[in-house]
Amino acid sequence: MTTINLDYQPNAAYYGDCEEIIQDWKEQGVQGIIDLIYLDPPFNSNRNYGAPTSKSKKNDSGSLDAFTDMWTYNMKAHERVERIIKEQKLHPAHLLIKSLFPYLKENDPGMLAYLSYMADRLRLLKGLLKETGSIYLHCDPSANYYLRLLLDSVFGAKNFRNEIVWHYGGTGNQTKSFPAKHDSLLFYSKANNHKFNSQIVPAKKTSGWTGKDTKKCDSVWEINTVFQSKERNDDWQYPTRKPLPLLDRIIQASSNEGDVVLDPFC
Repeated sequence: MTTINLDYQPNAAYYGDCEEIIQDWKEQGVQGIIDLIYLDPPFNSNRNYGAPTSKSKKNDSGSLDAFTDMWTYNMKAHERVERIIKEQKLHPAHLLIKSLFPYLKENDPGMLAYLSYMADRLRLLKGLLKETGSIYLHCDPSANYYLRLLLDSVFGAKNFRNEIVWHYGGTGNQTKSFPAKHDSLLFYSKANNHKFNSQIVPAKKTSGWTGKDTKKCDSVWEINTVFQSKERNDDWQYPTRKPLPLLDRIIQASSNEGDVVLDPFC
C-alpha cells in the first residue's frame, strides 16, 4: 500500500480532496504561505463529464474517467450544512448559509449542498493565503451569483476586486435566448495591500480603427478556448480544460517571479 506524504511541499502535486489535504497542512501549522490561488471548482452545472486519462502510449486508446457536476442534498450535505450553521462565528459563511437555508432547502437543495461544500474549502483557502495574496474563483452563470455572496462572506465584501468576464466567442444554437459565451472569474484579495501588476494586451480592432494596437488590460478578456486554439491538438484533453493564455494572465497579474501559486481543483 502506497502512503501519500501530505506534508506541505512547494512544486508538488497532491492527489485527493483539497479540503482534507489543506486541513492536514493547517494542523501542521502551514498557514499564510500562498501568494496566489486559482480555482476552477465544480460549477453546479448539472452535467456529467468524461475525460481521457491515458494517451501516453501509441497503442493505448485512452481510458475515460467521468466526473459528475450534479449535487443532491443527501445526509452528508445536511450534516455539513447543520455544522456550518451551528459553528456560528467560527465559520465565516455561517450567517449566509443560515439565511439561504429555508429558501434553498425548499427550492434548490442541490445548490445548498454545493454552496456548503464550497464554503468549507474557501475558508481553508483563505488561511493559506499571505496577507498580500489574491484568489481567482472560476465559475459560470450556474452559481456565480451565490458564489459572489459566499466570497463576500469569507473574504469580506471590501476585498472584492473584479468580476472578470472571460469571453470566448464561438457559435451557439440557442433559439430562445442569446448564446452563452462567457465565464466569470471572481477576483478577491485577502487584504488591501495585495500584489497586482497591470498588463498591456492587444486591442481588438474595429472598422475604421485609427488608435493604438494595444491597450491596458481591463475586466473583459477575449481569449480563445482550448478547442478554438492550437492547444486542441495536445494529447491531454478534457472538457473543462482552460487555455494557457488565461492562466498566464492571472499569474502575471497577481504574482511575481518566485511566488507560490496553488490550484486546489486542478
